[in-house]
Order: sequence, then C-alpha cells, then structure tokens
Amino acid sequence: MSQSLNSPEQWLRYMPAAQHQRQELRLVENAWDQLSLLSSLSLLSTKASSGGDLAQARRDFAALSTDLMRSLASEALKNRTDDLVARAQVCIDVLVRNLFERTADIGFFATDGGVAEYLCDPAPELRPAIESRLHEYASKYTVYDNIFLFDTAVQQCASLHAVPHAGGGLQKDADHAFLQSVLRGDVPYVEHHAVHGFCGSAEPTLVYAQRVLSGGRPVGVMCLAFKLADEMPAIFGSVQPDGAQGGDVVLALLDAQGRVLVSGDTLQLPVGWLLPQASGAGVQLVRHASRRYLMAVCDTQGFQGYRGPGWRGVALLPLDLAFDEPTQDDRSALAGPLPGELAGQAELLSHELREIPRRSAAIQSALERSVWNGLLELNQLGNGSDAADAAPRELLFAKTLLSEIGATARKTAQAFSGALQDLYGVVMQSLLRDAQSRASLAMQILDRNLYERANDCRWWALTPQFARTLEAGAVGCDKAAAVLAEINGLYTVYACLVLFAADGRVMAVSQPSQAHWVGTVLDEDWVRQSLRLRGSQGYTVSRYEDSRFYDQGPTFVYAAAVRGEQRPGATGPTGSAPVLGGIAVVWDAANQLQSILDDCGVGATQRDALAFVDAAGRVLRAGGDVQAVMAPDAVAASRQGGRTAALAGHLYGVGLARGQGYRDFRVSDGYDHGLSCLVLRHLCERRPASPAALLLATPAAAARIAVEHRVQMATFLVGSHWLGVDAAHVVTAAPDATVLNAGGARAPFLGLAQIGERVYSVVDLRSVVVAGPEGVAASRTTDPHRQMVLVRVPAPEGGRAREFILRVDALGAMLDLDRRDVRPVAMAGGAGSGVSLIDAVVPVPTAGDSAGRGMLCRISAQWLEQCALGALGDEPAQDVDALLAAA
Repeated sequence: MSQSLNSPEQWLRYMPAAQHQRQELRLVENAWDQLSLLSSLSLLSTKASSGGDLAQARRDFAALSTDLMRSLASEALKNRTDDLVARAQVCIDVLVRNLFERTADIGFFATDGGVAEYLCDPAPELRPAIESRLHEYASKYTVYDNIFLFDTAVQQCASLHAVPHAGGGLQKDADHAFLQSVLRGDVPYVEHHAVHGFCGSAEPTLVYAQRVLSGGRPVGVMCLAFKLADEMPAIFGSVQPDGAQGGDVVLALLDAQGRVLVSGDTLQLPVGWLLPQASGAGVQLVRHASRRYLMAVCDTQGFQGYRGPGWRGVALLPLDLAFDEPTQDDRSALAGPLPGELAGQAELLSHELREIPRRSAAIQSALERSVWNGLLELNQLGNGSDAADAAPRELLFAKTLLSEIGATARKTAQAFSGALQDLYGVVMQSLLRDAQSRASLAMQILDRNLYERANDCRWWALTPQFARTLEAGAVGCDKAAAVLAEINGLYTVYACLVLFAADGRVMAVSQPSQAHWVGTVLDEDWVRQSLRLRGSQGYTVSRYEDSRFYDQGPTFVYAAAVRGEQRPGATGPTGSAPVLGGIAVVWDAANQLQSILDDCGVGATQRDALAFVDAAGRVLRAGGDVQAVMAPDAVAASRQGGRTAALAGHLYGVGLARGQGYRDFRVSDGYDHGLSCLVLRHLCERRPASPAALLLATPAAAARIAVEHRVQMATFLVGSHWLGVDAAHVVTAAPDATVLNAGGARAPFLGLAQIGERVYSVVDLRSVVVAGPEGVAASRTTDPHRQMVLVRVPAPEGGRAREFILRVDALGAMLDLDRRDVRPVAMAGGAGSGVSLIDAVVPVPTAGDSAGRGMLCRISAQWLEQCALGALGDEPAQDVDALLAAA
C-alpha cells in the first residue's frame, strides 16, 4: 500500500457518513466548552462539577473523537481496498485457471490421431473432413475462437473458420518465425500473446500452439486461438453484478508492463492504455484522465504451478464515488436476524480498534460518577449543618449545572454510539461481503471446472483408437489403455478414465490400480444413460455418489457415447454413427473440492468455515471450522435468507451461492448438479442480549416538593431494573475494580475491593437480583461499564457505622421524590432472614423513545442493616419482574 493510504484522516472528506458523525461530535465538544465556562462562575459550581474531572473528560472526549474518526476512516478505506483487491484477484485467478485447462487441451489435441494422419498428407480433398473434426472440437470447447493446422512448411492447411490475413510482409515474417520456433521446439505447449496475421486481426491474440508428431517426427503445427475478448467480460460481470454497491469499479486485464489488454469500461480505461503505476502489485491512489482513483493491482496466485502469461488483474474506483453510502437495498441485504446481539460486540473489531468502545465506556462512566457524586454532595450540603452557608440560588445553579452536564454526557454517549455503530457497520459490511464473495467465487470455479469435464468426455469419445478397440471387442486393449493413460497424465483432475462397451463391459482403464475392473460388466445408471445419448453433443452425469473407480468418497462420473469411427472423406454428422460403447471420466472430487475450498479460504481465520452442500443440505466437503458448518442447522439457517446465523454458541456472517453456470453448462444444456457453497465468517461469541432499560428523565426542581415530604434517592441500574437507596446511606461512587476472593466470605458478599485507601466487602447486586437473561452473572473481573457505590449503614443503638460496596451496572439520577408517591410492597424475604431486599416502589418519569412512567425499586434499610451485620443467608436471587407485575 502506498504511503498516501497510510493517513486515514485525509480520506474523511470523501466519506459523507463519517463527515456527519464528525459534525455531531464537534457539536458535543462545543457544548462541553460552554459547560466548562459555566462551571467556573462560582466556587460551589466548580466544586460540585469537579472542575478537574470535567476538564479531563473534555480532553478525553476530544482525544477519543479524533481516534474514533481516524478508525472510522481507516476501516472504511480498508473495506474499500479489500473489496478492490478481491475483485482484481478473482479476475486474474479465474482467468489463469481457465488458461491452465488450455495448456492441457493443446497437449492432447496435438496428439489426435486424425490430425496427425491429415498433416502427414494434407490433400485438399481431405480438408473438409478434418475441418469438420475441428468444428466438433470447437462445439464442445466454446472458449476457442479459431483452430489452425499448419504443415512443415508452416503453410496453413486447415482452420475452423476461414479468415483473411491481416498485415503485410512484416506480419507474415513474424508468423513464420513463430510457427518455425514451435515446429523446432520440444516443449509441451507454447503460450503466445501477440498479433498473429493468420488470426485475421490487427489486435493481439492469445494462441496456444504445439507441434504435431507422427512416428516421432514433426508433421505440422496446431494453434488454438483463445477467446480472450469474449472470456474477460464474463469474468468481470461475475465479480461485479448489476445494481450492487461498488458497481462503479472499473475492471481490466493488464500485461506485465501495465498496458490494458481487456477493459470492462473502455471509456474510462481504453484498451492499449499504459498505466505506469500498475507495473507492480499493490493498492495505491492514482490520477488517470484528470480523475483520482483507488487502484488495486494483483498478480495471480497461480494454479498447480501454472502462472499464465504474466498478466495482472486491476480494479479502479473513482475516489469521488468510493465511499458513497449504501442504498436502502444494500442496507437491507446486510441486515441480519440478530442485530441486537451484534450491536456493540467489540470482538467484531480488530485488536487495534477494540480499545475504542472500552475507552468510550470508561469516559462515560467517569462522567456519570462525577455528576452523581457532585449531586450527592450538593444534596448533603443542602440538608446538612452547612446548608445556611450555601445560598439557595447558588445551590440551585450548581444542581442545574450538574444536571446539564449529565444530559450533555448522555448526548455525548449517543454521538459516540452513533459513530461506533457506523464503525461496526463498516466492519460487518466487509465481513458479509467477504463471505458472499468467497461463496460466489467457489461456485464460479466449480462450474468452470465441471464445464471442462462435460467437454472432455464428449471430445475424447471421438478418439479413433477408442472406436477401433470397441469395434474389435478387444478387452484389455493396450493401445486404448495407453491413450487413456496419456490423457489422464495431462488432465490431473481425474481419478480414472474408463472405456466400456455397449454391453457395459470395461474394455480399458487409465490407472493400473483399477485394472482389476477390466472385463467387468458395469450396471451403473450413468452407463445406461450414456448408451442412449443422441448426437456427439450429448453427455450424462452420475449423481454425487460412491463409485467403484474412486476410493475417496462420493464423486461425479461424466460419460459420453463412443460411436463408429468416421474415416477421412466420410460425410454426415458424427453423432449419426452407431453407438459402440462409451467413455467415462471419474472426477477426483475429494481433492478438487478441497482445492477450491482451500483457494477460496485464503486469508480466512481458523474460526471461519467453507463447505460445498447438495440440494438436500448435506455437507459434501468442508474446510476451516468444520464443526460449525457441520451443525445441523447451519445450512437451514443460510437458506432462510438471513445474512447472520447463530450456531453452537457463536454468531457467523453467512455467504451462500448456488452458482450461475458457465457458458452453456448449467445454462442451456438442461443439467444442474444442485450444489451450493456455504461460507461462514466467524463474528463473535454469542452472548445473551440484556433487555433495554428505560432511561430515567431529568428530575424536576426539588422546590416543587414540600420539604417535609421530600426524600432524596440515589439510583442505579441492575440489569434492566432501576433500584435506589436513600441518599443518606451513600458515601460515594467509585469506578469498578477487581473483586478479590475473600476466602470464607458469606453470601451475598462476593469478595473485597479497594476504594481510596480502604478495602471494603462487595455485594454484586447481579447475584441478588434476577435482573437479566440467564448467563449475565456476577464476575470478579473489572468491567469499565460498571460502577461501585459505597454505602454506610448506621449500627443499631448508636454503634459504629458499617460500610460496604454495592456493585451496580450503571449510575442513574439523584432524584428528589415525594414520600407520598412511595408505595410499600411485600416482597418475600429469604427463609434465613425473612428480610425483603425491596420494600417499596416509586413511579418515576422516563425519557427517550420510551418516555412515560417507570418503576423505581427502593432497597430496604432493613436489608442493608442485615447485610452489613452479615446476618443474611445464602438465598436465591429475588425476582424483581414478579414484584413489579404484582405491584
């Protein structure tokens, strides 16, 4: 990646969503500046607002805001560049896999007996017959634009299509030199991309050539002209479907010098255009035709050691369109059935980004604590012996300021939450797109692979030696076995090739290890189906099942009919000859499927899973976290249309592709293998979602409540319930700390924790209250989202007061309540103490989307006293939901 991509801040101006979030954060920062100014207007306000805490929170928020926006820009940029790299990589790798098959084709076709016989004596009257054979080949392998045969004088003596020669003498000289080098060479094939006059085009063409031998001596040259200009648009379209976000990406194929060979958009990137920056692989920012682009250039990863002609795939995206917000359809496609469980899961983020949610929670908790303690101190000041020293107006101003600080803190939390949700959304979008892309790529490779198998069996059925062997009834024919072995050596995707007669008897096999089947009569369905095929274009495929010719599990067997040999000079279609038997090709399914999964799984984690599944949902082959994909409901979950799935206690992003076929295969030939590829990208461990708690409204002014009826309540959250204690019992709030094991501590005490210089016993209210879903339990580990409340309980009869900690989930408002609104309740206590945790409930106003009335539960003074004395037994958690329902 170039240096210019390492400074994400510069990209913010291209990101509308990030710009909106930055504006929201700046508005909140301005509010904090105003509050800082107001807090300095009086000593009481400064003290109550803990001016130092406020200033530190302002600095922390500013730093976090900067880091958050940088992270948002970085993830958005990474999302985009990863997408570009994936597209460019697919373009070149899929092409190279295709070209790999061409290297095998030329190796086999150049050994075709009919071609060699013709080139030994290329008489003009025999040309129609050999060209008919070329048409038979091209009708099966539709990737070829033309096929040429040249004699030893490198004069063209047959072709698939007659074409006029392009160019003058210079081009003829170049053609002559090229063909002579092939004729004199001794290599399996020659791959040549250049202007070939015999192809009839002034543009470069990709040709595969090999000399043809007869009796060990060269008798001519065969050339296969590949339809590169026809193949690449299909590849481009497969990785850039219409209507998808990112449809503005320009895809192209480049040569080693960075010159455009084929372009997906010739207006933006003309063929022949030189991109100097694309001479090496990588991602960079480029200027092209007075426009700025993000550009990804990828070398091929190769296939079985073959790396093609040295070309590269490229993907360019106009920078002004790179970060457009997704459409409503795109957002809907990304929505999963479990959005609540995915929200705020830091595990979705990279290790570098996981600190951001934690820092946000820590700052928010610190502000809540500062406001809470300030209000607590003001309430104590207003009711204590120093009340006369504080002017009522100044006291009211300080309380109002603290309330405003609390409200601004909530607005800040919402602004950060929105920015974090955008960050999670970018990460999720990337993961889900990646899952779908891997599944689609796997099916594209599979369909192209099986397309070749359908072609191979049909073409090899035309081999003259096979017809001769079947006509002679030569069981165990060495010549037929030699041809089969030679083919199998060129095409390594096959476990075995089998020649069988019209009665199903095995005549020859390609693998010596399968020779014991020679002479056996086959009774498989595909044998009968192949013998009933009409015409040389017909083929049949077995079900995905076990085969006697394959010992590594189920596979596909492709078969075609072998018909009577047509001698040179014969007329009429090959398919009209009588059926003598058939040829079957046994696909090496285990290794081929695993190879595809391995290639498509590059860059995935150990927790991810990829699998091929059949129409019934059975897993045929899996890679990665096999346990996840083998879960019974994995395939069912993926086929319900959701983009996320819960499996074995974890959440996964789902990609499922059925494949679109390739050329005529599965498109117009009536065949469908019924396979799909399922990809599961691990997102996070599944944790139960806590029910959302109502947000307490900012309390009304205490002056509205008569002094004799006023009661001050310190509130806090446990699970989804608001609890409170008389403010007189509260000493202070402190950040959550690790709870040390106290050895023989009795329930409900969890252990010991330190606040300031002292150590106190801790009661984690999660262990006392049935406050949330199963699995949210008390833990001794520090949690930045939680708080500790130090309470003081006077001892009976004037004894020494006892202090201990209540560990809560969040702090609420300091409420001035009317005693007349307090409703006593009878909540059954434990069998040991008979003391109820909650002795009253109070209707309180709520804010936010659920504005209305909620219930605050008051913890009884008696329970606090019994707890402080250690008189409570080990009792079950008390069901607040049941209490509220009864109240």
